[in-house]
This record gives sequence, structure tokens and C-alpha cells, in this order.
Amino acid sequence: MCQEKQEQMKVKVVVVYKDLEDKISEESIWTEKLENGYYRIDNIPFYVPNLAYNDLIAIEEDEGIFYFADLIERSGHSTIQIIFFKENEIEYTLSNLEKLGCAWEGMKNQAYFSVDIPPNINYLVIKEFLDEQAAKDMLDYKESCLSEKQ
Repeated sequence: MCQEKQEQMKVKVVVVYKDLEDKISEESIWTEKLENGYYRIDNIPFYVPNLAYNDLIAIEEDEGIFYFADLIERSGHSTIQIIFFKENEIEYTLSNLEKLGCAWEGMKNQAYFSVDIPPNINYLVIKEFLDEQAAKDMLDYKESCLSEKQ
């Protein structure tokens, strides 16, 4: 399939959720439109709880904007959200998470990252590593979306 056609299948979807302060918030996530009419999440959600990379979702369109409507099928991926307290620990931690089989996304000039844990990775190993870092006051993390396989 040519690159141009693949790019046309990518769709930004707005997910409305309640944040940690119980306020209504929105996050836009990239999805890939599938032939069956559903959409597959194509990035690691930053803030949205209970969604993960590769989850299958349904959307609704309102005035040209696509909104999350329903979770159709979980992918088996998990999402962890990390905030770093010590900037010099970011590279070390993310590098180790990569070695353990995880992927991550971050925002420029911020100490906040979202981590994808694929279904074939043992989450307990990841959790143990993050707990060690948290015990040293290097970071804190939130289990945003844990797979039932974990």
C-alpha cells in the first residue's frame, strides 16, 4: 500500500474523560481506520485512563470531529504514565524500560511520559523496576490501563 493511502487512513479521535481533579478533559489520540468501520489506537495515550495502544474502538462523528464512543476489543497492551522528579533519571529509566521490551512517548521539555507494555512482556518485571525507582524518589507512576493478561 502506498504511503499516501496509509496516511489517509490515520484519524485523530477525541477522547473525553475525567482527569485526576474530576474535571472533564479531552485528549486527541491517533487511530487507524479499519475496513470493518472500527478504529485501532495507533499511539500510546498520555492521560486517558483505560485505553491502550492497539485497542479497537468505535467512534462517533459530530460536525467533522471524531469522538471516542466505545471500546470494542482490548489489545492486551498496558499503559503506564510516569512523572519524573529528577530530570537526570529520565534517560536511565526510559532506556531500561526499552531493554525490558516497552515503548514510550513523551512531550518535549516535560518530565511526563506514557509507556506501552506489550502483551508478551511480564508486567511484574516492569512494576518491580518502577517501584525501585519510586522508592528512591526518582519518579511516580500510575497504572492507567492494565491488561487482563498482566
